Amino acid sequence: MNEFIGEGNLGQEPDLRTVTREGESDSVVNLRIYFDRPVPDAEGKFEDRKGFWLNVEVWGDRARQVARLCPKGSRLAVIGSLMDDSYETDGGTVAALSVRARRVYLVPNAKMDSVHYGKDAAA
Repeated sequence: MNEFIGEGNLGQEPDLRTVTREGESDSVVNLRIYFDRPVPDAEGKFEDRKGFWLNVEVWGDRARQVARLCPKGSRLAVIGSLMDDSYETDGGTVAALSVRARRVYLVPNAKMDSVHYGKDAAA
């Protein structure tokens, strides 16, 4: 089973695009999210230890909804599958991980309500 569950902050504005997939037009939004790892210190306060950045992609109607509802800085909870990924640099190919999200939740703060959308979908 390949299941990723994480909560983090959207580090840049969502990148919504329309692509052709299996001969049909489809929407995809790419997100860059910092998944923090708060750990309590000796004083009972929390500090981030070994958080990490991941690229997250969301497809279809959910992609358009996320792009519309989630500006840079939004706190998001993500459920999806990890995928092998790679990108090119001057030094060659770099291996990376990314997430294909099945569900995305906008985590509320004191000033907003929770927003949830979508059903589980086959990736």
